[in-house]
Amino acid sequence: MQHHRGIIILGLTLFGLMACGTTATSPESTDTQTSDTTTTNSETPDESPAVECSEAPEGEVSLPLDEGVHDEDIEWWYWTGHLQAEDGRWFGFEQVFFLIQNGDMTFTMAHHAITDATNQKFNYDVKFGMWDGVTAERGFAFTQGPLSAHGYEGIDVLHGELDNSTMDVELKAIKGPVLQHENGYHDYPFGGFTYYYSRERMEAMGTLVLNGETIPVTGTAWFDHQWGALGNATGAGWDWFAIQLDDNREVMATVIHDDQGPLMYAGSITDEKCSTKDLQEEDIQITPLGEWTSPATGCTYPLGWELVVDGLNLTVTPVMAEQEIASPEKTYWEGAATVSGDATGRAYIELVGYCP
Repeated sequence: MQHHRGIIILGLTLFGLMACGTTATSPESTDTQTSDTTTTNSETPDESPAVECSEAPEGEVSLPLDEGVHDEDIEWWYWTGHLQAEDGRWFGFEQVFFLIQNGDMTFTMAHHAITDATNQKFNYDVKFGMWDGVTAERGFAFTQGPLSAHGYEGIDVLHGELDNSTMDVELKAIKGPVLQHENGYHDYPFGGFTYYYSRERMEAMGTLVLNGETIPVTGTAWFDHQWGALGNATGAGWDWFAIQLDDNREVMATVIHDDQGPLMYAGSITDEKCSTKDLQEEDIQITPLGEWTSPATGCTYPLGWELVVDGLNLTVTPVMAEQEIASPEKTYWEGAATVSGDATGRAYIELVGYCP
């Protein structure tokens, strides 16, 4: 595993910001958006989706306008996915770009990780910097060292480099976006708020150069874009599940928690026709089946889960235990998993708040 220590002072500053936040705006106060509002028709896959999948959802998030940068205290563009080689080898990936405000300054942070599920190896890197304030003409575009991402209307291009790998993938949404929390906005019961939408099933195609070998890969990806007054949430922690089932359904389930226990549950389930049901606390049960203690940090995480989501019973099993990302600002676990039970599939899980 690669441990990138980055800039310690900057990392500690980011940690403080994510824990306490800065002034942010809710829908009642402003609709400020700094990205360009020009729209064009995007490319579509060869097989056009059903009408339900191509219609833009209505709510507090407006697409494609809200794909860009917002004037909020914390914002992230977050991808996870599952890539497969022609010979059957399976790789998980994570790539994320953060913008974090501190007064007149905005910091950037980027994470990139590759899980080699077949060979049980995990590698990652974390980058820090100052944002130059430049926004994309449409959609978003970020570069942080050897990591980059740009996208618009459900077509995203990612590039990521580690000491032993280079990933280049193009992602195309094959189902429409999902507005989480029913309309894309939620007031947290513990303070703060979030805007949140996802592209829960994207087709992935590209290459992974691993230890000098160029491997053509295809697969699926999940994209989350979230912004708002997120300091109280990031100062606590969460267990987050992004599940892609083989029957073309998707499940998002999360529990935000602190040292005393759960603060809130949230989630959604989207069927094969792109109809999304917002899930409440009574619809979600998350039961850990075991735990793992990191030899690198000494932090202990739950590992393996039974999920009951809207009556659907699922078992989520990580492909390997060691998928921890150790960083000066916040150490967390993010990993690829398999899904069994009432349905089969693959998943990504994020565990935050288990490593002080």
